[in-house]
Amino acid sequence: MKTTSLTEYSNLLLTIYRQAQELPVHEFQDCILSAIKPSLPFDSSMWGTARMTDQGIDIHSLHLHNTTQAMIDAYEKVKHLDKAAMRVTQTPTATIAFNTGTDFPGAEMDSYREFLHKFRHENMLITSDIHPVTRFAQWVSLYRADPRQVCTAQETELLACLAPHLMQALAINRLVHLDRLTGDTAREKWAVAIADSRGVVYHADPRFRQLLRSEWRMDSGEERLPQALLERLLAEDSQLTGERVVLRRSLERGLLFLKARAREDVDNLSAREFLIARLLVSGLTQKEVAARLDRSPETVRSHVKGIFDKLDINNVAMLAPMLALRE
Repeated sequence: MKTTSLTEYSNLLLTIYRQAQELPVHEFQDCILSAIKPSLPFDSSMWGTARMTDQGIDIHSLHLHNTTQAMIDAYEKVKHLDKAAMRVTQTPTATIAFNTGTDFPGAEMDSYREFLHKFRHENMLITSDIHPVTRFAQWVSLYRADPRQVCTAQETELLACLAPHLMQALAINRLVHLDRLTGDTAREKWAVAIADSRGVVYHADPRFRQLLRSEWRMDSGEERLPQALLERLLAEDSQLTGERVVLRRSLERGLLFLKARAREDVDNLSAREFLIARLLVSGLTQKEVAARLDRSPETVRSHVKGIFDKLDINNVAMLAPMLALRE
């Protein structure tokens, strides 16, 4: 086995954190996994989050590297036999190596070994971090196809050292992506959060929770989105306008990137009024707006009066910062 020097390890960490800042969220995990292969060889990988239950692993989010959804579908049928997961989850943090031929003996494990052989998981390294109360887990599994390429103690120690950096870098990458989605315009108005498709909140501004509680019922200290809200976020358009809160979501890599703000007067503009306001802010006169929309000047003047009344303003110059909230 190639031994990783302190310099190589340091350079690898620098690469991980640099790419967390620079790479788009859909590329980050694949690039980082590829970056660690020279020091810790493997053929395929899973990187995800889950909740540990009496029935086994309930997967929340999952990144597959050099493997397919077919593997996950097959795993669902044998996960009750997954002694590797059982061992790893006996302590809050663990990194353990397994070999299919020696660690899963017995006739009762035939179907599980068949699964491992089929998807070329002959040797594996699994690292996990589990919240002792919620049983919420983050983990990375590395798989080797060659039965002879047994994971060594040094490799196990290397993954154990890398694991917290991988998890932290992933969090940084997601937060950087969320920050870019929020944008610079009227940033102070928005609070942000990241949740998975089950509603588990990974990162959230304190103000985000305050805003949600003003519109939806949430228990104190709740780390999940309210179920009614989650269903709407997964089923509806990217923006949800409530009585008190405006919430926007971007769905990427199985995660909800969320931003919320208190409802403002500008949210009361109709779609037609908002379009007219944007055209006015772009520099068109009322007459030019009427021609662009094929409406009479009188109709446009009436809309403009309604816009000004709703926003309690008296000139177009005051429109731009208000419209920025809805862009």
